[in-house]
Amino acid sequence: MRHRLLLVYAVSCGMFHPLGALAADAGEELQEKRVYIPGIEKYRQMYLMGTFNDRNNYRVVYGPTLGTQYREAEVKYQISFQGLLYKGKKYQIGGSYTQQSYWQLFNRPISSPFRETNYEPEIFIRWKETNQPLFDLPTYYRFGFDHQSNGRSRPLSRSWNRLYAEVKLHDPDDRWVGAVRAWWRVPEKAASDDNPDITQYYGYWQFDGRYSLDDEGDQKIHVMLRNNLRVKNRSAVQVDLSWKPSYFSDFSLYAQFFGGYGENLIDYRSFNTRFGAGILLTNW
Repeated sequence: MRHRLLLVYAVSCGMFHPLGALAADAGEELQEKRVYIPGIEKYRQMYLMGTFNDRNNYRVVYGPTLGTQYREAEVKYQISFQGLLYKGKKYQIGGSYTQQSYWQLFNRPISSPFRETNYEPEIFIRWKETNQPLFDLPTYYRFGFDHQSNGRSRPLSRSWNRLYAEVKLHDPDDRWVGAVRAWWRVPEKAASDDNPDITQYYGYWQFDGRYSLDDEGDQKIHVMLRNNLRVKNRSAVQVDLSWKPSYFSDFSLYAQFFGGYGENLIDYRSFNTRFGAGILLTNW
């Protein structure tokens, strides 16, 4: 637990603040950036917040004993960054890492444990389309391999591997950005598959969109949508609001809502509703 606390502290101090220089070279970011660790870019959102969820799934996942000990209030944080291994004239090859944790900080009777942590490394190839951009907008393509797991033993073990393709469009003035990612799950042997039905809940695609609510880009909204496109329909919606006051230089105030399936691996079969508020270190 101590190592995780040190990692959270490092994030809150801006240790993994995006480099942005490589992303700027690729045309993916147009705003001013700061350099802290050479070769490291921001990837997904990085945040730290207190949350409250409905806890309807705890008994189902953890059993009647432990399930009743976990509380609705917990801390949720996410760390995410990427870097390049090869940078050519057009194509770039790199890797990324995202970690999302759920910490029962306020649950002193059971020693404030980390209830769940998901680890998600990726390798990818990406490029900016210059010959035939979609809708005459800056267009970026990305193909990769994604592994996601919670590092636990059975019966709480969850993991899967995916191949994905993504297309991202940018507003030239950086007012908005939108991306659609589709994936194919890499098959596993039945004896070693901890979650054979996971695509019934996560589906095969995800949309992400971000929009600046003001001209300065200090107020932003981000929306994530997923749907399994099946008759037995399951979906997920996440809405994030961020606001950077003038007296904050390195982070923004942040609020998040999640409703649906697959917020994390341990809970993916249960519908969950969560509200949270805290600070945002880097936006998507």
